[in-house]
Amino acid sequence: MTRRSWIELVILSALWGAVYPLITVALRDLSPALVVLGRVLLAALLLLPLAIRRDALRPVWRSPRAIIETVLVQSTAPLLLLTYGQQYVSASVAGILVGAQPLFVALLALRFAPDERPQGWKGLTGVLLGLVGLVLLFGVDLRGGRLALLGGALILVAAVCYAAGAMLIHRRYAEAPPLGVATSAMLVTTAAVAVPASATVPSRLPGLEGTAALLVLGIACTGATLALFYKLITQIGPARAALAFYLSPAFAVAFGVAFLREQISMAAILGLAAIVVGSVLAAHRSEPTPL
Repeated sequence: MTRRSWIELVILSALWGAVYPLITVALRDLSPALVVLGRVLLAALLLLPLAIRRDALRPVWRSPRAIIETVLVQSTAPLLLLTYGQQYVSASVAGILVGAQPLFVALLALRFAPDERPQGWKGLTGVLLGLVGLVLLFGVDLRGGRLALLGGALILVAAVCYAAGAMLIHRRYAEAPPLGVATSAMLVTTAAVAVPASATVPSRLPGLEGTAALLVLGIACTGATLALFYKLITQIGPARAALAFYLSPAFAVAFGVAFLREQISMAAILGLAAIVVGSVLAAHRSEPTPL
């Protein structure tokens, strides 16, 4: 890898990690549905011209029903679950929980994708280590009562949806242009959440912080990161590009502590380490997807 590729990889990791603090800020002024709508709409506006210019949508939409089903699982459902869950969970913990996605890819592969199953003792150790990390978070760090447990559960289900969606994309769209898949995800999700989000429009305009957070979340941390991620896939390969996914939870924790003054416990740090190391061991043949 070149120095430029490493720099772009770190930038991508940081932008993915910034998603969770930005969601927390945006939720101060907007409903979860509006945050999701603003995020995916801005990303769609950024990606759509690129996809049209490269004719990336045509191969994806040969079967409209298949792409809609895939996107609802891989994008729409997890984005809503994540954002609703973050009403009750800190940005740091949310980033760590979503970081367990490769672990769930490995677990789902046991039933649905034999060729992607964890390999040997390293794979089994990784699964067990990742589960220990989740137990640490739920058993020790999510002590804010029922709402905190509910928020953590919603985010964990979001991670499962991301994992299931990644497997669907790998099975159905391995040969399709990745930019077309990403753009389709933003377009379908925009259409799916537009009506329910419109029912939650606040009576007053959001504040400057909330508006700025939503703009950065949609343009930089969703649209631009998807474009950068797929650029890195073509330049350095999917396995190396996926390193950004494993690094992003650490950035989520760092940003949460630095900008939101979140308190990070030793249990969360140990859980983060266990989930990241366990995911790397368990899913070294699986390719995570962006948030």
